[in-house]
Amino acid sequence: MGKHHKNTLRRIKLVCDIVKKHYEPGNYAKSYFKVWQQYVNPVYPCCYRTMLNYINTPVGKLDDGAGRQQMKLFDDKTT
Repeated sequence: MGKHHKNTLRRIKLVCDIVKKHYEPGNYAKSYFKVWQQYVNPVYPCCYRTMLNYINTPVGKLDDGAGRQQMKLFDDKTT
């Protein structure tokens, strides 16, 4: 996936937290589709495929760029 905006990264993290809380492998009543239908879609309206893309987003991609700093246009020196 490409670069994400800050709010998209937050939404991906929140959706993944909901899925981790409610998903159980092997239990159809708590499958990805049922978790999307009952918990994710009412709070964060998105299609099922989008939720699967969020789940499959690598953890390294969730960096919000907090370490970056804005470059200065002018030097602080006055001559």
